[in-house]
Amino acid sequence: MKDDKRIKSSKRNFILALILLLLTNAIMAMSLSMIAKKNLREQIEQRMLDIANTAAYMLNGDEIKLLQKEDEGSEPYNKALETLRAFQDNINLDYIYGIRQMDDGSFTFTIDPAVEDPGEFGSPIVSTEALRNAANGIPDVDKKAYTDEWGRFYSAYSPVFDSQGNVAGIVGVDFNANWYEGKLNNNRVISIIILASALTVGIVLSFIIMSQNRKRFESMLKDIDRLDIATQRLNDSIMSTSIKKLDFLPESESGLLKTLAEGEKENQSVRNEYNELSSSLQSVCKKLDKYVNFIDSNMYNDELTNTYNKAAYKKTIKALDEKLDIDGHIFSVAFFDLNGLESINAHYGFEAGDVLMYNSGKILKNVFGKENVFRVAGDEFIAIMENTNHAQMGLLFEQFDEEIKKFNDSDKSEHILGIAKGYTTYTPEAHENYRHVFIEARKNMKHNKELYYQSKNSL
Repeated sequence: MKDDKRIKSSKRNFILALILLLLTNAIMAMSLSMIAKKNLREQIEQRMLDIANTAAYMLNGDEIKLLQKEDEGSEPYNKALETLRAFQDNINLDYIYGIRQMDDGSFTFTIDPAVEDPGEFGSPIVSTEALRNAANGIPDVDKKAYTDEWGRFYSAYSPVFDSQGNVAGIVGVDFNANWYEGKLNNNRVISIIILASALTVGIVLSFIIMSQNRKRFESMLKDIDRLDIATQRLNDSIMSTSIKKLDFLPESESGLLKTLAEGEKENQSVRNEYNELSSSLQSVCKKLDKYVNFIDSNMYNDELTNTYNKAAYKKTIKALDEKLDIDGHIFSVAFFDLNGLESINAHYGFEAGDVLMYNSGKILKNVFGKENVFRVAGDEFIAIMENTNHAQMGLLFEQFDEEIKKFNDSDKSEHILGIAKGYTTYTPEAHENYRHVFIEARKNMKHNKELYYQSKNSL
């Protein structure tokens, strides 16, 4: 009789433990699904910004700011129109167009290359937070869809700067809201599979426990082990959607990510079924804890280059502006932009470009320090060097040139790595805030890029 009670108690306790295990796996599945969705959103937004930034960079700000409606058909107008039309015809987007901010703060269309129903020059356009940010010189993407007479869209906006570094206009790029939201919702299928698998296996195991005797208890524990393995495989599948391919990373740097994705083996002595069940639960909890810790530690890290990302950059420059009230505060800003990356992506694939991007970040970290380097756009990096004057920056740039040469002389890449660069040191007399230093550094980088292509074309 006592043995029968123990068996019933064992079944009851194990069923309770099984429920906890299923709940834990469900939470882990939902958490990883949310991570995948967040990373996918960031990737889509970055692609939208890359298109807008590239188009804005190709426009002449000095010409754009002078265009009026009566200039339609003029050489500057047609030049800008052809540039935007090339993006409209060759890139997967809905609309691309020029925008101007009026004196009253409203926004109007300038150039719209759409063949059917283009926006009329000077007609008003819906104002969003992202558009207002672009008017202030900061490229941004809509976080919420908006609706106008052409449909429902998410848009990316990028400022067009004139030769003085002022915002001369804005490039807007529209993406259909249904396409955007459909991309984000695709990962729900993975979550449903995970939850359905966990629930199905749980129900089957529960039926076995309730219909069999204690001898079957050990067999059920083996099924739980298989459930844990199956769940881990599903976790790996989700993880692969949020972590860049690691083929080109050295083992020393990819080890952590692979450990998180694959888990760690543990050797434990198990005395009975209860200890084995407890061990299985602890293993699942440890996996969840590792993923949470990984997310926390990489919140401000760029996924591909392992430099700081744009969120960390915004946090840093906000703190830096607050320090400018302190007399004697010194800092320098360096701006970097990869040369020829678009051509490499077009001819050799994005993975070849990713290799160059990764190695660019590695060199920048080696020279300027990981804590100072930020990837702020597709192929743009910024180094913020506090307590570093103009002369010290010159020495760092010499070291940087040596590292680039050393890399290109090695066999680490099939493609030549070229990086346009420029820097500016803050002086209270010339710069009111960080943004003024940033604009000057960016201008110096563009001049360096122009010299690079002039030299290349002369060969």
